[in-house]
Amino acid sequence: LKNLFPGSGGSASVSGAKIQLVWEYSQSLMAHFSLTPLNVPDQKYVNQVVTLAHRGCLFIFDLGYFTINAFDLISQAGAYFLSRLNHQTNLYAGDTPGVPALDLVKMLKETPFDIIEKAMFIGEKERVPSRLIAVRLPDEMVNERRRMARKKAKEKGYTPTEAHLFLLGWNLFITNVPGEVWTPETVVKVYPIRWQIELIFKSWKSH
Repeated sequence: LKNLFPGSGGSASVSGAKIQLVWEYSQSLMAHFSLTPLNVPDQKYVNQVVTLAHRGCLFIFDLGYFTINAFDLISQAGAYFLSRLNHQTNLYAGDTPGVPALDLVKMLKETPFDIIEKAMFIGEKERVPSRLIAVRLPDEMVNERRRMARKKAKEKGYTPTEAHLFLLGWNLFITNVPGEVWTPETVVKVYPIRWQIELIFKSWKSH
């Protein structure tokens, strides 16, 4: 089936497939199910997922599906998103051309608080209105995150930047759910709901 489901190529798999699943949490239903070739990146497939967007619905994504275009399409549909932040994303205080990107590392270094919220726009071109929620992590978790990052970097032959290592000390979320609906603390509690889909995949693999 390699012609239908090509793999990663090279020294990796000749063929392979992915299951793309959208789980409708409130009703415990599959809103979308598709078998796709292994070589189709999740970040490309996500634009098919967001065609499900309708006014008032909420998408919860992990970083594998992080694209500014998808967030823009969701917003235009009157829907909502919640995702971890890709720290390489450009963040802006305004949506007018010429406004410089925010220095996220500098902002977090200067705050004395363990949880902060900031209204901003994401994406250099799209400027999608959103809220950044940043939560400082305990030292034990931070040290483990940095150890794993250094190990991964060593295996792949590069050195992690100081900025990247610093940001591992924070959980970073973006959402367009208004502040009067979700407090920053609520955002932190809602995001783990995404783990339900991991449990579904785990159950498939187990049985």
